[in-house]
Parts: sequence; structure tokens; C-alpha cells
Amino acid sequence: MESSVKADRRDAWIPAWASPVCILLIAFAARFYRLGAANLWWDEALAVWAVRKGLLGCTLWTAGDVHPPLYFWSLWGWVGLFGESEFAMRSLSAAFGVLIVAVTYSFGRLIAGRLTANLAALLTALARFHIWWSQEMRMYVLAGLLGTLSLYLFLRWLRAERASLSAGRANRLLTFYVLVSISALYTVFLSGAFLLVENVVMLVVLLTAQTRIRRRLLPKWAVAQVVVLLAVGVWLILSWGRMPTWSVAEPFSVRFFVRLYATLLTTGISVHIERYTWPVLFTFALLGLGAGHFFYSWWQRGRNDGRQMLEALTLVLTVALSGALIYLASIPRGLFYTPQIEARYFVPFAPAFWLLLAWGMAAIAQRWRSVAWLGGVGLMALWIAVLPGYYGHRYLRDELQTMVRTIISQAERGDAVVLDSGGRYPLFLYYYHRFPDSMWRPPMHTVSRKEEPIRARDVEARLDEFAASYDRIWLAQVEVHLTDPERLVEKGLQERYHKVFMQPYAHNALHLFAKEKEPPSLSDNGYVSQHPVNLSVGAGGHLIGWELPVRTFPPQSTIRVSLLWERLPDGPVKVALRNAHGKILMRQQRESGYVREDQRQQFDFPVHAATPADRYEIVLSSPEGEEHVLGALRIEGTSPLPRAKAPNTRVDARLGEKIVLEGYSLHREKGKGPCAISPGDCVTLDLHWRAEEKLAQDYTVFVHLLGSAHNPATQGPVWGGHDSRPADGGYPTSQWLVGDVVVDRHLVSLDENAPPGAYQIEVGMYNPYNGERLPVTLADGTSAGDRLILQASLHVRAKSPYVPTTDI
Repeated sequence: MESSVKADRRDAWIPAWASPVCILLIAFAARFYRLGAANLWWDEALAVWAVRKGLLGCTLWTAGDVHPPLYFWSLWGWVGLFGESEFAMRSLSAAFGVLIVAVTYSFGRLIAGRLTANLAALLTALARFHIWWSQEMRMYVLAGLLGTLSLYLFLRWLRAERASLSAGRANRLLTFYVLVSISALYTVFLSGAFLLVENVVMLVVLLTAQTRIRRRLLPKWAVAQVVVLLAVGVWLILSWGRMPTWSVAEPFSVRFFVRLYATLLTTGISVHIERYTWPVLFTFALLGLGAGHFFYSWWQRGRNDGRQMLEALTLVLTVALSGALIYLASIPRGLFYTPQIEARYFVPFAPAFWLLLAWGMAAIAQRWRSVAWLGGVGLMALWIAVLPGYYGHRYLRDELQTMVRTIISQAERGDAVVLDSGGRYPLFLYYYHRFPDSMWRPPMHTVSRKEEPIRARDVEARLDEFAASYDRIWLAQVEVHLTDPERLVEKGLQERYHKVFMQPYAHNALHLFAKEKEPPSLSDNGYVSQHPVNLSVGAGGHLIGWELPVRTFPPQSTIRVSLLWERLPDGPVKVALRNAHGKILMRQQRESGYVREDQRQQFDFPVHAATPADRYEIVLSSPEGEEHVLGALRIEGTSPLPRAKAPNTRVDARLGEKIVLEGYSLHREKGKGPCAISPGDCVTLDLHWRAEEKLAQDYTVFVHLLGSAHNPATQGPVWGGHDSRPADGGYPTSQWLVGDVVVDRHLVSLDENAPPGAYQIEVGMYNPYNGERLPVTLADGTSAGDRLILQASLHVRAKSPYVPTTDI
């Protein structure tokens, strides 16, 4: 009694609203953090394409799709208020995601009290699975919000009716339930699982309730269900003849399905699910322990508290029956749409699981408080541990933004854009139509919008139409390998036009075909660059703008800086990326002259796996050497190189004129002698490089293990080798910062057939384009040719003979 009094006094200092408000703030922060820091994927871009049709057009299009229209109606209104940026459009789903945390709290408090409510809300707020889909421009979080609210209102209505509260209050709850249930079905048809659960629970109630309660409930419930079905029937009548029937389902096992469902509910991860067996087992063990104690307590109380058992049944059925429906919906059939198993289909039903899990933890706390604390800490640690892996991949990349700006900034009357991308057209259209309507853009055409390879006869007919109507064709190839692997459109345009421009964009490309052999120039269609400037550069040069669509760059992305000139300077211009210490990361030069195609210059800088993460200024240098800082960008998420400790062996050899090999460290394999290895073993060698001047060339480093015997496989004495750009290609020499030590690790495997004896290690660098090696000069100034033989030698032991074992 004393401890409970102390707890009550302690809780009196904390307002009841404090916990849910803090949890809602956590949910808000988790869902809005890096919300816009990812490109739209195909389904999201298709949603934008749909709402751009207007409310009526969007409704008619949705009638021919596989989803009802409520989310698209909501998105149409939201876009009208907040615009079409990635952040603005996704904020609708994020807002729904925060609201569902509030509903989960209310639900938990209704059925099991404040502890369950707080824990359920916190689990939902931090669930990677729910955060993931709260940051996607899709309808599944809205379906979860409406479906969970439908369950909540259903149980509240049951309580009001069974407690014989005022008829007005009960009827209001039932009316709200009907409206919410209709809305859920107008969001995703799979929301019918919620209605199925509610009807099963209602059947249990009707079978166990007193006659007077049954007579009061049955008519109201029947009317409510009829109203829901009639409302949904209106949409089905409109859309039934329009709905497509096709299947993308693939075979899967029940075991895989259950494992995927369980892994998503516990970790929110849908790939390599076999790696997360223990987190899943830990979570379900806690749930099982809590459920067992809950059932035991209910049994000990004489099984009189049917209300809580009914509410627990509602949550269990929501998790189980929804999974069964998703499974059945994914089995190939000849009617309607058959999808693949996708993580998003489970999202609406996940809060029911987290409510059950929280309820189970609260039940454990009633008997084993320490176990509940340990379990709760473990759950929170698991929930939080998987979040960085989700956010770490969210980066907005320059996929099509620069391509679209290149077209619009140089488009002229008489131009057209031909998009060769098959079904990828919504992604291109998202960027192409984000400019104001007042800015003229060429009409855009597609050769095909089907997800299948195009046919030559269809291409010829379309290209004949284009050639008769347009003077120039901008050909945008986006994911062209999927539907036009033979480049039929490009080849056909080359037969009808001159190719006057080509610019690659990773695996995509932009071409300009014109009837006259004139390259493109900046147009006067009202285009305004992303960053307008009025800058005199060098002798006679005048820069009117520059562009950089994104400002943060992860590994395997490309920095694309575009310069827009009114007049070009007389001589070459340079663009460099410079850090706060004044060191140049990358630099490119363009030869300028009074030619039209140079009015828009694009400088591409690749970001590799180990490119130094930092903030860099974008520096423009004139032919006379004057510098202009245009702006800044940041490189993030790259892998740091091994720490530059002092090498075990000092060398100070010079390769070429600008590179110094300061030394090296040879690491022995665990359990082996420092210089003794066996055939098949791996040698780890750290080379410590330093660039004395900025390098323009990307060199390849070679490390070879040389024996005295001839190796037939290499036609020489090489019995092991590793050739790569530094850091396994992650940090090319052209990006080295002058004066910094680069630790370049090489793992070299010795040939399985290497004979025993003494082996040497040779290292060096060569130009990968012509194979020419850099000359090596030792520390004393003597020449070592085109390679360096390290002082360390390796002794290779004889290969152990294989002795078969026999069973006795």
C-alpha cells in the first residue's frame, strides 16, 4: 500500500496529458525527419500524375485502377494547398501517421488502461514499418488510420449499448463508425478485413448476449452494415467495368508469408528476413508470455470479464484474418487484380499487433515487474536499433531533374520531347510539369506506355508522325533497357534527323535530333535558372545562372553543376569542389569559345564509396584565375578509410612526380606467423599514399605476390594479385586531397597451387586506359623502374596433403 501511495504522489506531479503529448511529438519528429529526402518512386509519381487531372479526371482514372478514390481525393486537395514538392506531398501521409498514434493511444486506454495506451502509442510511434509507410505517398497509412478508428468506434459502441447508455450517444458512435468504415473501404478494398473482424466479433456477441441486448443490437448493426455495403456498391457500380484484370503474383510458401509478416511487424524490414529470426522470436515470446498471463488471470477471475476477452479477440482476429485475406488475395486468379506479396499490404493492420504487444507487456508487469522492464527495454532497443538503417538510405538524388532543365532551358518552338521509357513516364512527367504553366514547354510524346518491349513497326509509324510535325526532337531515354533494349527509337530518329547533342545521366541519356546541324542554345521561353546570377567572369564572360537540383550527395550518386552563360569567356573555365581547409576534392575544366552549345555547361562529379564526407564550396575559376564561390553542397554517408596510423615500414618512394608512397603495413593472418603463409591464404597490405599536387588522372594500384617458379595461369611469376583503384575503387586518385595520407587496403589471395618458397611483394600504379605504369623513384633518388619491391618477404609453406578419414 505504501509503495502505491508513493507512486500516486509521484504521478501527481506529472499531468495525465504529458505522456501522450510527448509520444505524439516523437511520432511527428520520426515521420517528418528526412521526409522529402528521397525521390518519388513509380507509384508515388503515378499518384501525382493522377491528381494533376483534376478532381473529376482523378476520379474517373481511379475508377479504372485497382484502388478506390479517397486517398487521391485527399491528395488532390492537399497538393492544391501545399504544392508538389516531395516534402509537401508526403506530409499528408506523415500527418495520417501521427494521427494513428493518437488513435492507438485512445484505443489502448479504452481496452486496458493508461500503461497499455502509452506503450502501444510509443511502439507505433517508433515502429520502422509504420514510419516507412508514413513517408510514402500511398494510401496504406490512411487505410490503417481509418481501419483502426473503425475498430475503436465499434468497441466503444458495443460498450455503450451493453451498458445501456443514452440512445443518442450510442447512435452517434454507430454513425461515426459507419462513416469511418465507408471511408476505409473507399481507401483500400483490403480494409474489408476490418469489417470481417467486426462481424465475427458481433456474431460472438449476439450468440452470448442476453435476449434484450441481442434484440437491441441486431437491427442497428444490420442497418449499419447495409449502409456501408450500399455506399461501397455505388463505387463498385461506377468502376466495375473499368477495373483491370491482370496478375503479377509469384509463387510463395505459407512459411515465407508468415515469416515476412512477423518480421515486418517486429523490425519493419522486408529483405533478408532470415537474418532477423531472433528479434522476431524475442518479440513473440514476450507477446506469448503476456497473452498467457492475461488468459490465466481471466480464468482465475472465473471467466466473468467477457468484455476484455472480446476486445482481445478483436485485436487477435484483426492480425490473423487480415493476414489470411492478404494471402488469399495474392493467389493467382482470373478476376480483378492479383498483386505480389508486398510489405505495404500489411501496414493497415500493424497497429492492432502493437496494441496486443503493449497489452501483453502490461499483463506481464502485473506479476513480474522486472521481466516487464527488461522486455520493454529490449523492445525499445530493437525498435530504435533498426531506425538508422532506414533513414540512412533516404537521399534525394538528381535522377531526372537536370535532364528536364536541360530540355526546357534550350527548347524552341517546333520542338517536341519523345520519352522512351515505357511505363516509367510518371517519373519524368513529375519533373517536367513542375514548372509554372506560364513557362512554355515542348509537347511531350511517348512511343509506348506498356511494360513490355516495343515493336519495330509501331516505332516506325510514330516516328513518321514526329518527323512530319517537328523540326527538333528531344529524346529522353529513361530506363530504356526495359522496353527498348535495341534502341529502336534512337536508331529511327537518326535516320530522319541529325544528332546534334547527347548527354548521359547515369544509365539514362538525353539526345537532341534536329533537321539542321545546329547545336542547342539557351532559349527565350521565359526559363529562369535555379540560381540566377549576374556575374562577370574573365574577359567578356557573363554568367546568368547556375543549377544544382540537390545539395546532399550519398555514395554512388553524381553531382551535376550546370552553368548558364549569356556570353562565354575567352578561354577555359574550371569548376572545383573545395573544402573548408582550401583543399580541392574534384576539379573539371571546359574549353570555352563563342559556340552556342557551350551556353549551358554541365560539370559531373561522381561520389564514390569512400569520397571524403564533408561540406564543399562550388568554386568557378575564370581563364585569368579569378575565383567565384557559387554555393555549397555536402557529401554524406560515405565510408571512412582506415585510420592513418604510422606505417610499419617506411618507404618514401615517389611514383611519377606527384604521388608518394610513405610506407606500408603487412598484416598477418590470425594464428599465422608474421611472414609465413600457406597456399590459398590471404595477405592484407595497407599502403600509405600521399598526393603532393592535385591529380587529374585516376590510377589503378597493383599488388602482386611474386615467386621464383613460373605460373602457367599468369604466364609469369605472379602467384597472387589485386589490381584496383584505391579503396577498392571507392577513392580514386583524382579525388585525393593534397597532403592527406590515404590508407589503401588490399587483400591479396595466394594461388591454391603456389609452390613453397620465398615470395616477394611488388606494388605500383598504372593508367587503366593505356596500361602505362608510373615510374618509381626511391627515397635516395635512384630509379626502381616501374614497380617497387617491398622489403617484406613471404615464406610459403608446402600445401598440406589431403588425408581422407575413414569410419571405424
